[in-house]
Amino acid sequence: MAVLGGWRLTRTGLLFVVGILVLGGLVTGGVFLVKNHGEAVRRDQAVKVAEQNLKDQSQVATQPVNADNSSSSANSDAAKTDSTSTTTDSSSTTTTTGSTATALPETGIDDFKTLGSALIVAILAFSVASYVASRRASSRP
Repeated sequence: MAVLGGWRLTRTGLLFVVGILVLGGLVTGGVFLVKNHGEAVRRDQAVKVAEQNLKDQSQVATQPVNADNSSSSANSDAAKTDSTSTTTDSSSTTTTTGSTATALPETGIDDFKTLGSALIVAILAFSVASYVASRRASSRP
C-alpha cells in the first residue's frame, strides 16, 4: 500500500478509479458514435431526397412539335411558339420545386453539453469514491 497525500492507495481503490475512467471513456465514445451515426443517416436521407428531386426535374413533360416539311411560315411560327411555351413551363416547374425545399433541422449532441455531462459523471464518481474512503477510515480505530 502506498500513501498519497494522506490517502492509502490500495489495489481495490486503484482498480475502482481505473474502472470509472474506462467506463467514462466508453460512455463518451458511445455518445460520439451515436452522434456520428445520426449525422450519417441524416446525410444519406438528404442525398436520397436530392436524387429524387433531380429525377423528378429531369422527367419534365415535353410536347413534341409537329413540324411539317412544308415551307409555310405559319407552321414555323407556331412551332417556335410551342417550343417557347414548353421551355417556359419547365423553368417554372424548376422554380417552384426549388422554392418548396426547406432546410433540414440540425440534430445531434452539442460538444460542450457532452463535456459537461462527462464532467458531472466524473465529479459524481469522485464523490462516491471519497465517501467510501471516508466511511472506511472512520470505521478503523
